[in-house]
Amino acid sequence: MNARIAIFLITLVFPGLAVVGVSLYWFNLDYAALIKAEKYVENLVEVGKVNDRQLEYAYHRTYIHRINVFADGTWGLLGGVITGLGIHGLVTISRPKSSAIAKNM
Repeated sequence: MNARIAIFLITLVFPGLAVVGVSLYWFNLDYAALIKAEKYVENLVEVGKVNDRQLEYAYHRTYIHRINVFADGTWGLLGGVITGLGIHGLVTISRPKSSAIAKNM
């Protein structure tokens, strides 16, 4: 394997794929928690027997999950860009031709 190819794979492609995978995993967990928190707030509103402080606390807890989902999605996108850069680098590597190698020898 060419050293340039190995460098692109080790420094860009594999880490980018790892970031995408980990981000998607946490995105799914955080999104499920966001849906659960939203349903909890909806149930509190429907019951109507809670005070404003409890309702605001529950609503602000949903903001935490929203921020987590946003951050996980952003990291997934960043990992995809890193992977794309690595794949682009692999595709555009100039491969030496056999005649160019023969001239250098």
